[in-house]
Amino acid sequence: MKPCFTRLTAATLFATLAVPVALAQENKPAEEPVPVIVGNPPPDHPFGKLKIGMKYDEVIAIVGQPTNQTSWCNGKQHIPFYFGDDKGRAEAYFKGMGKLDFNADVTMLPFKICKGGSPTSLIYVEYDPEATGELPKAPAEAAK
Repeated sequence: MKPCFTRLTAATLFATLAVPVALAQENKPAEEPVPVIVGNPPPDHPFGKLKIGMKYDEVIAIVGQPTNQTSWCNGKQHIPFYFGDDKGRAEAYFKGMGKLDFNADVTMLPFKICKGGSPTSLIYVEYDPEATGELPKAPAEAAK
């Protein structure tokens, strides 16, 4: 009977130690994407004056109105109890300057339809002096 008791004690000890370790690994918070500045805008260029995290109004005051812009929901609006500010994305395209990405507000419509809203904070800067300012074409349109 003693060997059985030893096995039971060893199994209980292993389970007691393994469960908290497994739970700690499962409950790690999701890592946020790292804000990025692509390209090398000159310091005197409007894109060179931007800082990641700036509000949309501050960015527009420095850079001016975009040539084109678009926004969409990224799916996080359906996660229960998710209160982050990155439920939507917005992209602003500037002719001769490049592209800026922002977190965006979202509007929930009936039947779980989500609509991208107004941009909030700057998360990505892509400097490209040869940018056309046009929205990228959808893959189906690009194939034509």
